[in-house]
Formats: sequence, C-alpha cells, structure tokens
Amino acid sequence: MENYHSLSLKVSWLSIFVNAVLAVAQFIVGMSSGSISIIVDAVDSLRDIVATGVVVFSLNLSKKPADKEHPFGHGRIEDVGGIIISLLLVLIGLTFLKDSFLRLIHPKAITMNFFIVGVMVAVGIVKLFLGYITQVVSKKASSQILEADAFHHYTDCITTFLVAFGLVFVKLGFTYVDSIIGLLIALLIIYWSYNMLRTFTDNLIGKRAPVEFYNKVKNIASSFKFVEGVHDIEIHSYGDNRVISLHIEMSPALSLEEAHSVADSIEKKIHSEKLGRCVVHMDLKHRAQAAEKLILEKAIRDFVKKNKYTKDFHGTEIITVENISIVNFHLQFEKGTPLEESHAISHKLSALLKEQLGFAKVNIHIEPYKK
Repeated sequence: MENYHSLSLKVSWLSIFVNAVLAVAQFIVGMSSGSISIIVDAVDSLRDIVATGVVVFSLNLSKKPADKEHPFGHGRIEDVGGIIISLLLVLIGLTFLKDSFLRLIHPKAITMNFFIVGVMVAVGIVKLFLGYITQVVSKKASSQILEADAFHHYTDCITTFLVAFGLVFVKLGFTYVDSIIGLLIALLIIYWSYNMLRTFTDNLIGKRAPVEFYNKVKNIASSFKFVEGVHDIEIHSYGDNRVISLHIEMSPALSLEEAHSVADSIEKKIHSEKLGRCVVHMDLKHRAQAAEKLILEKAIRDFVKKNKYTKDFHGTEIITVENISIVNFHLQFEKGTPLEESHAISHKLSALLKEQLGFAKVNIHIEPYKK
C-alpha cells in the first residue's frame, strides 16, 4: 500500500506540471484570439492545479498513523479535501457562467484559425491521457480522492473538445457559439461539482456501505464451524481503512477456548480478505422452546385473521441472545395493499408482540400473498 501511496503522489505531481503547461498555453491562445471559451478552459486548467494540490495535501495527511486523538487514523481527510475541491469547482463554475452570459449579451471580435483549433484538440488529448493514468493508479491505491481527480481530467477533456468544436463554428462566422460553449462548460462544471460535493459529504457523515459488502462479511463469518447466526454488522470507513464489528451466535455448550478460536479466526479471515480491521463479539444462542413458538404463532395468526389486508405468515424464528429474544418472520398481504398501509400494520403487530409477549426486537419482512 505504501508503494501505491508513493505512486499516487507522483501521478498528482505530474498532473500539476502538465496542467500548468496547458494553462499557460491556453491563456496565450485565448488572450490572443479573444475567445471566452478558451480563457474559461484555461482557468479550468488552473483550477485543476489547485484541486490536485489539495489531493496531494490530503493524500499526505490521510496516511498519518492513528494517534490518541484519532484512533482510526486520518483517512477521512481525503473527504475533507474532496469537499474543498468541489466547493472550488462550484465557485469557478458560477464565475464562468456570469462571464459567458455577459459575453453573449455584449459580443466581442474573435480572431480564429484552424491552428488554434488544433491546439485545443491536442490539449484535450493530453487531458484524456492524464485522466486514464490517474484512474489506473486510483484503482490500484483504492483512493476515492484520486478517482475524483481522474474524473476531473475526463470532464476537462470533454469541455476542451467542446471548445474546439465551437471554435470551428466561430471560424465560419458564428461568433456567438463561443459564448454558448462557455455557458455550457460552466453549467457542466457546476453540475459535476454538486454531485462530487454530495458524495464526499456523505462519506464524511458516514454513509452506509453497499449491501454486497455486508453480505460478504456475513458470508465469511457464517462459513465457520459453530457459528449459528450473524447479526449487528457495523462498518465504518476512514478513507481506505475500514473498521468492522459484528456479533456471532454460538451454542452455550462450547468452551471459551473453542468460541474464542472461532472469533479470532473470523477476524483474521476478514482482515486477510482486505475488507478491514474486525472485532467479533460472541453471543450465546438459546433455542426457543416449542411452547414459546406456539404462543407466538397463535398471536400472529389471531392478528392476521382480524385484519382485512393480512393473508398469512411464515418463517417464524425466535432467537435468544444474552437473555434478549428476537423474532423474525414474513407477513403476507393481500395484493394491491398500499405500501404505507402495510408498513403501518406491520408496526402495529410488532408493538403488540413486544407488549404482550415481551420480545425485545421484532423483524417483519412484508411481502405480497402467494398461494
């Protein structure tokens, strides 16, 4: 991972150097021709230098080891850097929008030739190549902020090609196309920036991991001998560092040594799969008595008969963990039942079972009735 970190920094410095050269070239061409779209694209290249500078700063800070004040490391500094980049993009996009609109209302003469068009095409190709290199490294390093930087390069490639396309029309006498392209680039920058801002903000707040990731963790834990159930999986991400905790259910007949060996093996397996650091909590699982299940099913059956929307139920399961009883079952509804109504009914049944039978938690999976 250290090699990938070093490679990420090298790619970022390469990006800064290349964009500095491109920005100077575009400014010279833009000022000499009077094209607002080229000037906007040149400023966009300067924005890339600032944005990638934030990437370098974030990558360096994110790799600082955990300390007393930050026990899970500094990985989320990448998300802070991403938010800064996104806000910069929004501000620049708004500035571009204003300048391009004013140029559309008050047009100015533009000096254009196909050499300038060729320069912009060449700039677009360089940005495409830079985006590809950055994306490859971002996947190897599992860096979201580097992936965002690669996305910037791709969007810059698109906007630069748009500028080149618009300049062809300017050459043919349609001067207003230059301002329209400037407006379009500004709107694209604002739109892309907003989506990036939302993504990084979600990560910083603490976004739920994909369902597939939870399932993978659960499947690994469930595959071990003596594990009779897995619940309360929690996943916290700090950049590319994840902290995972979960509870496994085991028979009280096991010895402490056997149970601890299973938990320890699960933690090592999850870590070896590069899913993250893991802490496994051991819970005792008691089988529900047959009489207890009969009482539960009678209560559910009586409720189903009294409600006009409910048709049947199945898959009843009672799990007792550390003297807390949990109920799981499927509740079937008449076809066409409004979703809001089905949720209200299931909440009512859940409250009834907790109140009358003393269950701590009731998990009801609602579904349409099938004969």
